[in-house]
Order: sequence, then structure tokens, then C-alpha cells
Amino acid sequence: MNDLESLAKDLGATIDARGMAPDGSGWATMSMPLPADHWSTKHNPEFETPPMPFRMGEGPLRDLWAANIRDAARYAYRASTMQGRELDLDPDALVQNFVIGMLGYWTPDGISSDTFANPTPLPASYEPFMSP
Repeated sequence: MNDLESLAKDLGATIDARGMAPDGSGWATMSMPLPADHWSTKHNPEFETPPMPFRMGEGPLRDLWAANIRDAARYAYRASTMQGRELDLDPDALVQNFVIGMLGYWTPDGISSDTFANPTPLPASYEPFMSP
């Protein structure tokens, strides 16, 4: 058993792919089962109803927010599944990418220093509208 197989066994993982990069370094992708107590599978009555922290009634503002939230959710799914090519979805990555899709990157201004990673046009910041 080589080091990679030993690592996979220790993690309870399955090696999906492995190979050598042109520079001679190796790479591998592995799938690991979620822990038995993971939030996504753990029964909790709190998660059987939506939290609705931004609850609002019908109308144009709700329509706008719903469209933006759908866009952020689609981004999160694509970012977490390599554009739908990876079906072994990590629920924690999905949630993290959804937060980024909604609020921007974890930077002082919410934008990435890598300009290719920012939307065009760049949306206005909500910061001026936030109460202290």
C-alpha cells in the first residue's frame, strides 16, 4: 500500500483520480463520507422550518431579492461542483460559496484582488446602507 492509499484508508476515503503534473508533482482527488453528526444529515427540528432572517411580503423588492438569491445559489452550486462536473457535492462548500455569492469575498470591500473573479459590472456595496 502506498502513502496515498494509506491516507485514503485512514480518512475512510475513496480515491477518485490521481496523476502526475507536468512539473513532476503528484495530485489526487478523494471522496470522503460526511461525519455521522454532520449538520446536513443530523435530525434537528430547528432545520425543518426556514429561518427567514430577511422575511418580507410580496412585491417588487421581494422579486428583486429572490432573483439575486437564486443567482447566488446557482453560483454556489456551480462553484461547489466544478460547473456541475463533480457530483460528489460538499455541503459545507456549497454553503460557503452561497455566502460569497450573496455578500462577496471575505475581504475588507468584498471584492477579490483577482479581477477575473469579480462580476462585471461590479455591484454597489451595501456598506453605506448598513446601520452601525
